[in-house]
Amino acid sequence: MAGHLGLVALGLLGITLGLLGCDSGSIGGSGQCGGASDANACVQIDTIQPVYLGQTTSNVDALRDNCATATSTTSTPEPFTDHNATITITNAPLPGVGPGVGPTAETTVTLQDFSIRYTLNACPAGATCPALDTLAAAPVSTVTIPARGSVTITLPFVPLAKKFEYAIVGSLSAFPSYTATYTITGTDTFHNTVSVRGSAQFTIGDFDNCPR
Repeated sequence: MAGHLGLVALGLLGITLGLLGCDSGSIGGSGQCGGASDANACVQIDTIQPVYLGQTTSNVDALRDNCATATSTTSTPEPFTDHNATITITNAPLPGVGPGVGPTAETTVTLQDFSIRYTLNACPAGATCPALDTLAAAPVSTVTIPARGSVTITLPFVPLAKKFEYAIVGSLSAFPSYTATYTITGTDTFHNTVSVRGSAQFTIGDFDNCPR
């Protein structure tokens, strides 16, 4: 089976204000899958949900403030940590692919590595909006998605190191908009390379997360 030449069609979803189109003719728009006739699996990102301090939010706090309290004359540091995202990924067989073995068999997918590319969408007038370096990392453990299955994983979205990178030169009161594009890679049962992408927008600056 290791020599099986089946391909994996890639699904591309932009989880922002709506679905984004795809960037190649072999991948259908709005999360639809296409590809060569020997492709067995459609792997796609269904949702990207940014989460911070237990709340769903795409507002990325880049500066730790001191929080005043009504019962004390001293201030306490604002909660400040990595901004993460929960990501749901599905593995669906393409038409004509079914259970069994051979060139038309359904395939399990194992995801191992990811990267995040950051692009600037809008920079307010007079603001400084730096380019952010691509984040390359590997999950703590591999993620296996059975055929016709899905998984939800948590990955960094804008980690502390990336917040510090922005805060060094970026405007903290202007709140520019960026897009984070995940590329998650791995292999299928037949050792073919799998790569799936999805995007989510965020704003970044000095957001107030002091307890109320």
